[in-house]
Amino acid sequence: MPEEILLLDDDRTTLNFLESVLTRAGFTCSTVSDPAEALEAVRARPGIAVVVSDIYMPGLTGLQFADQLKSLPLAWPAPAVLMLTAKPTIENAVDALRLGAVDFLTKPVRPTELIDHVRRALERSRRARAETGKKTPDVELLIRQAEEIAGALRRFTAGPARDVREAQAATARPVVETHSPNGRVSVLDAIESLRKIRHRYDDHKLDDVAWDLLLEMLRAEQKNNRLSVSALTISIPGVSSTTSLRRVSELTARGYIERVPDARDGRRDFLRLTQKARELLADYLEHADSCLVDIRSADPSQ
Repeated sequence: MPEEILLLDDDRTTLNFLESVLTRAGFTCSTVSDPAEALEAVRARPGIAVVVSDIYMPGLTGLQFADQLKSLPLAWPAPAVLMLTAKPTIENAVDALRLGAVDFLTKPVRPTELIDHVRRALERSRRARAETGKKTPDVELLIRQAEEIAGALRRFTAGPARDVREAQAATARPVVETHSPNGRVSVLDAIESLRKIRHRYDDHKLDDVAWDLLLEMLRAEQKNNRLSVSALTISIPGVSSTTSLRRVSELTARGYIERVPDARDGRRDFLRLTQKARELLADYLEHADSCLVDIRSADPSQ
């Protein structure tokens, strides 16, 4: 039976691009613009091995589509799902992977990246179909799937930071001296001053990871976004989710954050800052702002 890639997006331009790239790479593709139509196609055509789906669509969203796809009464394993969106958030990435998506890509996606991830999704679909009929799941398959999910989350969280670093590296001038010859205060001074401010709060006994988690929660709240426990634990680049989860537990026990059960999903808790944490962060940011104002005032070039 020929393997088929189903492309789902309400934007025809995106569909044409995806189909063109994947067809030239040798894949057999079909396109739909309605999630309900995509579900019917999966139900009727066992050859659909991978679905590349947008997240934000009228009617059913991509996340709702993935959830309903898992519930289809199929006589074969459901196709692997790749999520694609122009508005990525950590929360959506976690939700997509929790609902069974094998990866999460952001628009505009590069052709080579798209082809590579579709190939990987196709391999995963083949492995899943090869496991059909076994009484117990293959342990190695489960391990590989867990590693793929962890890798997808790492790529998602590291990608934006890497892009920012590359852009900064392309335009920034190297800082060799603490002060430039004309006496201008360097960025290094600002960084060091901000780091020293945290010493004012040593009695709170918060390490850098704890500070970063609290500040990430504050940023999310200012954007009216809610962070789940799993989303927060992968939000700090360079810190393992295990370490972040341990800090989340410590911050909860010490009254800086609290868990709020998701009314729609009993398996998930959201997090919010307590008044104790808000007062701490407000005081910290006030001192940080004053510090930056002082540094700017000391810069003779301003």
